[in-house]
Amino acid sequence: MSYMAITCHYVTPTFELKSKLLTTTCFPNHAKTGDNIRKELQQQLVTVLGFDASVMNNVVWVTDQGANVVAALRPYRHQACQDHLYNTVLRHALNTDELAEVVPEVAETLLAAKALVRYLKQSGLVSPLPRTVKQMAETRYSTVFLTLESIQSVHAELQELLQSRGESARLRDVSPDVLAFLVEFLRPFSDAQKELEGDKYPTLHLVVLWANKLKNHCQPDVADTPYQAVIRQRHLDWLMKKIQIQPLHKIAIFLWPKFNQLRMFTLAERTDIQQQVRIQINRFREGEDARRQEQSTQSGSGAVAAAGPAPKRRALAEFEDAWENVRVENEDTDEIQVYLSLNPTMKADGRDLLSWWKQHETTLPLLARLARMVFSVPASSSSSERAFSAAGRVIEERRTGLAPETVDAVLFLHDAK
Repeated sequence: MSYMAITCHYVTPTFELKSKLLTTTCFPNHAKTGDNIRKELQQQLVTVLGFDASVMNNVVWVTDQGANVVAALRPYRHQACQDHLYNTVLRHALNTDELAEVVPEVAETLLAAKALVRYLKQSGLVSPLPRTVKQMAETRYSTVFLTLESIQSVHAELQELLQSRGESARLRDVSPDVLAFLVEFLRPFSDAQKELEGDKYPTLHLVVLWANKLKNHCQPDVADTPYQAVIRQRHLDWLMKKIQIQPLHKIAIFLWPKFNQLRMFTLAERTDIQQQVRIQINRFREGEDARRQEQSTQSGSGAVAAAGPAPKRRALAEFEDAWENVRVENEDTDEIQVYLSLNPTMKADGRDLLSWWKQHETTLPLLARLARMVFSVPASSSSSERAFSAAGRVIEERRTGLAPETVDAVLFLHDAK
């Protein structure tokens, strides 16, 4: 049985970021094509959960890059999960079959480290160590760093333990130099994924900074040995292929006051980003004007009905309506200029972003509204992935007969705790 999880992220009127698991539903016994996935999403959101059909168009979908999922969401606004993208970068760059041909010492270290941890876990030799060693997951390539870092932290103790058992050969192919380099090289990738998969704080504004940081981190270094240069280049090549900065990422970094000058972009790009922001807040204003006009019309018609015929208009009234001076204020430009002139005091990691916008909602109402929309979009789909991890602990060997409705209820309660 296959399951599909839908998690909703939103920012409340009081600028609090919320994340709720809407459903973990059993996928019908159909082929997982784009059309079938889209129909099931519509079925769950509209028919089962009771949302208006327009919900499919009014949200930003964040998913992995599975071809069928991308096809399902092609008619809608879609962002790729950054966590999955970085996982793809690591999967290709650390492919041991390819590495064995160009940098065999790195491939040997990776394979030996994986085999060593497996042996330590199976033999129960982990308990004497001051710190446990972590196993590489087959699909989570971010665990490569965790495995290597855990081995490095107990390397001396491992050496002594294995030597006492006459099994020093198990550590022989884990080169200390290669191990040290890989741990330090992969650490920023681990930090990036850890930051971008959070759901208790905004993350979309971090995409631009981490992409630039990692690309700079992978630039050639004159002090590199040949194998180190290869590893850097492989990761840089895959970063350039997979990590693409989207317009929403750029707007998010603009709405982070510490970086609203957009110095990481060219002048043309900065102008374009500000123009996108103006377009968006103009839409807000047009919507508000339309609502006010509708309310005014309704109020006016009600008043006429109650008060009888309207009084005769003054002779010049029609000319005043047509030609009287009108002061046009470029409100969006004024609001953006006010925003750019502020000197914000914020935490370095930007986790107080929503608090900042809450404090400035009165001064910057349209930009604050845009901030609520933008920062509700997560950088990754990790919330749903966490639901699947919880499902793995619910549907275990002795509970394989659980009805899908029961699984959904248990996971819903788990998420709500």
